[in-house]
Amino acid sequence: MRSSLRHRLAATTARRVPRRGRADAGESLLEIVITVVVIGVTVTALVSGLASVSAAGEAHRQGVRADTVMRNYAEAAKAAARACTVGGTWQPVYSPPSGYTVSRTPASSACPPIATPARVDLTVASPSGVTQTMTIVVRTP
Repeated sequence: MRSSLRHRLAATTARRVPRRGRADAGESLLEIVITVVVIGVTVTALVSGLASVSAAGEAHRQGVRADTVMRNYAEAAKAAARACTVGGTWQPVYSPPSGYTVSRTPASSACPPIATPARVDLTVASPSGVTQTMTIVVRTP
C-alpha cells in the first residue's frame, strides 16, 4: 500500500507544479521596446547620414558648375585680349548660364601697353550663392 500511496502523491504533486510551456516561450514587453528603440535609432542615423551626403553632393555640384563657368569666362577673356591692339579695347564675349553672373575688375576694357601685362580679377556667382574668383594676366600681343 505504501507504494500506491507514494505513486498517488507523486502524481498529484506533478500536477500542481506548473511547467514552462509554449505560453512562456515569447519575448517580454521590455525586450520588444528595447528592440524598437534600437531599430529606431539606427534608422534615424542612416537617414540623417544620407541627407548629409546628399547636401554635400549638391554643394560640390554647385561649386563644380561655378568653376566651369569661371574657366569658360576666363578663356573668353583671354581670347578677347589676344585680339587686342595698342590703344584699342577688349571685351570678353561670353553669355553665362541662367542664374550665373560674371564680372571683372578692373572693369575698363582698354588694352594694356605691349610691355606691361595687366592683372584682371574675374568673379562668377552661382544662383545658390557660390562665388568663384580667378586672377588672369592679359597682355597686348
